[in-house]
Amino acid sequence: MPELPELEVARKTLRPCVKGKTISDVVVGREKAVRTPLEDGRAFSINLNRHRVTEIERQGKALIFRLDGNMAMAFHYKLGALAICRKQQVAETAGVAWNFTDGSALEFTDLQLSEFHLGHASELTHLPVMKSGADPLDPALTPERLRKLLPPGKQLKAALMDQDVLGGIGNTYSDEILWNARLSPFRKVSSLSGDEFSELARQMKSTLREAISGGGEEEFRDAHGNHGHYQTRVHRRAGEPCAHDGHKIEMVKKGRKTFYCPHCQV
Repeated sequence: MPELPELEVARKTLRPCVKGKTISDVVVGREKAVRTPLEDGRAFSINLNRHRVTEIERQGKALIFRLDGNMAMAFHYKLGALAICRKQQVAETAGVAWNFTDGSALEFTDLQLSEFHLGHASELTHLPVMKSGADPLDPALTPERLRKLLPPGKQLKAALMDQDVLGGIGNTYSDEILWNARLSPFRKVSSLSGDEFSELARQMKSTLREAISGGGEEEFRDAHGNHGHYQTRVHRRAGEPCAHDGHKIEMVKKGRKTFYCPHCQV
């Protein structure tokens, strides 16, 4: 599932393709992806037509396309999808496509459980997919503020993945962050010292920025179809030697799979 780095890469690469462009028509090939209150794909298309894209933003694991007239569309990748810029308009699609008046297009494909929500900008904040967690890359998110945000009774990994607390960190990057910080995913938040919170905050931002610079994980593709090249150090590395100390990385399955080094993550 795409997480914050993949969403940020998508936002950055999509922005030049869509900002300032006017939608001429919308092609809906996958009706079930349209979860808008407008009820169906036809209404969704009609209500998007002639709108101009004013900005594209990231909120947690969703992209927000700001439109003129105080409208907005939220797109949630869920298990994974591809949002790609096309130089020519799209006549047919298995997903959803926006054709622009300049002859280009934006196509969403491989949608699986992905969702589109269209409405007035103020209405989107109330959608279940729109979580209110703080942005992990916000410069104002200091170690002290992070300590106040994370639920003290939760284990570290669960706390980092709580989308109502922090937006955009999922199974992959919670493992990577905690490995980089050398903290056990099973420790309670309340057990961390001030220095450990400082290191957690530092590694959270550093890990996410490194993944963004790498274009996200390898299976992710940006708006131009380019694959990411970020290599995980611990996630999905069970049985491999830990790059910190050479001990074997282990996997524990408690709902989701957690990958960690029990020797150096304490």
